[in-house]
Amino acid sequence: MTGKPAVYTIAAGVPFLDALAAGILEKTGDAPEALTKVSVLLPTRRACRSLSEAFLRLSDGKPMLLPKMTPLGDIDEDELAFADDDGFGGETAFDIPPAISGLRRQLLLSRLILARKDSQTTPDQAARLAQELARLLDQVQTERLSFDGLEKLVTGDGLSGHWQQTLEFLTILTDNWPAILASEGVLDPTQRRNQLLDTQAALWRDKPPDGLVIAAGSTGSIPATADLLKVIAEMPGGMLVLPGLDTDADERVWEALEPTHPQYGLAKLL
Repeated sequence: MTGKPAVYTIAAGVPFLDALAAGILEKTGDAPEALTKVSVLLPTRRACRSLSEAFLRLSDGKPMLLPKMTPLGDIDEDELAFADDDGFGGETAFDIPPAISGLRRQLLLSRLILARKDSQTTPDQAARLAQELARLLDQVQTERLSFDGLEKLVTGDGLSGHWQQTLEFLTILTDNWPAILASEGVLDPTQRRNQLLDTQAALWRDKPPDGLVIAAGSTGSIPATADLLKVIAEMPGGMLVLPGLDTDADERVWEALEPTHPQYGLAKLL
């Protein structure tokens, strides 16, 4: 790892992917094969397709070799592209269980809801409640939190009865769901994404790749993604390219930012 992180930005108002493609071409020079040694991590698969189109625009539509473009993955992605055995992991395969499908998770959660003692929930209500439980799982796992200590979150006699009912309902997630995932040999999608990102970060922290690795367009709103971006920015051949970072703001301005400010996410990442 190097000392100072390599962090760059493309100004707001400038076409981000066109500027990124132009910058990569400038950095790799005229050798056509040089681009194939560059790896670019982007937020989504759509961004990867758009970057490919940006390279084509710069080449006036002429065929050209392109860098390896990998989406960091949205929450509904079944697979992160760089988790393939022949992908960014190099010679190290990622031994991580597959993600449970969204439909399978909803059906299993619905079954648990309907099986509760004295439950008067209808199947359609159970399906909607299962969606909410799945959303809660994703939020908790994204932030790397747990359900430990739920019973201490609410105090006072006025709320204790209702909260006890809520706690009893959430035992579906705290007591039953982990065992079901283990029996199915799967992980929640968000849990698996976190493990993939954490494993990739550990691999690159121990053995940075030889080629140029550019993480561009991500603001690191997911903690596991932010950790990987930090590793990339500190690698000898790593670069982090942020969208529209205000480089004129001083420390006082950064410290005063509210969560609703457009620069808040970037400030938190930095």
